[in-house]
Amino acid sequence: MSTLPNDEGLSEVIGFVLLLGVVVALLGMYMVYVVPINGREDEITQMNYVEEQFTDYKFTLDAIWTSQLINTNYANLQSNFGNTLSPAPSIIPATSTTTMKLGTGSITPQGGISLPLFQPIASSATLSIDNTTDTFTIDSSSYHSSPDNKGEFPINITSLEYCSNNNYWVQQCDSYEFGGVFLSQDNGNSTINRISPLISITQSANQSAVVNIVPLQIDGNGSYSGNGLVRVDTTQRTLPNYNISESAYVTNTWVNLSVTSANNATAAMWLQLFRDIAFREQVSSYIYGSAWNPASRSTTVFVNITGSNANPVSLYVQRAEFNVNLNSVASQFT
Repeated sequence: MSTLPNDEGLSEVIGFVLLLGVVVALLGMYMVYVVPINGREDEITQMNYVEEQFTDYKFTLDAIWTSQLINTNYANLQSNFGNTLSPAPSIIPATSTTTMKLGTGSITPQGGISLPLFQPIASSATLSIDNTTDTFTIDSSSYHSSPDNKGEFPINITSLEYCSNNNYWVQQCDSYEFGGVFLSQDNGNSTINRISPLISITQSANQSAVVNIVPLQIDGNGSYSGNGLVRVDTTQRTLPNYNISESAYVTNTWVNLSVTSANNATAAMWLQLFRDIAFREQVSSYIYGSAWNPASRSTTVFVNITGSNANPVSLYVQRAEFNVNLNSVASQFT
């Protein structure tokens, strides 16, 4: 009988333990490095999708407003010609419906076996209609002897806003407000204008400036948070023109546009936007600046376009307003 020790069984156990350790190490590396990368890519894809959705939303509302304006002008023209023209199209408030996806919860892998442990944590988001407490003011020499950044038409800015709750990518808020699309990051400490509102300042051939502005407002309330789809129903309101536009072009020696905001990043963004609009059109006579109000702890930024009796500033204001309602499509909301 052999008395030599037999280590074959012990070697198999050690080999299995080592192999198991290698597998666990590989799975751990996958979860630490690969899962966050996949999660980040999902969230970047989602934020790009949100940007496209807000861009489409803006152009849809622009098209609705433009169509309504054309029909209204045609009806007025028909009335001036004693109804001798073809019948004007019926002016019915237009409605638009779109859906927006919140978060990455609905993103599923294509093919293969999906194990939740090895999938990125799904992000969520909030879609809401908010009163920003910012105000946009239109002022002109037709109403005041000097600009006071108060004007006749202080407009409260309301926004349709998508704010992310990302797990792997930076937090972002996309918003549609005053007819423009904006992006803020770093908890609102950084704000940029992606698509400008409907504001133009042009220089005519005789060196007179023309200011065209559409104060496009949205009205509504509501908020949805979570994952899945939200339906956004938008209906145009039929409103009379502002008194400032009783005549299509009102002649002024100066026109002043201003925005007041308690958020410094928002105020700085509007100041840059005002400057870019005037500079792009090479308007010859304008000034821009800002003023801090310590009482309200807010900043007012403005652009003032000046003219003269010989070369006046023409101001055209066309009001547009929409009712917005949010409705759930899926059940994963709070």
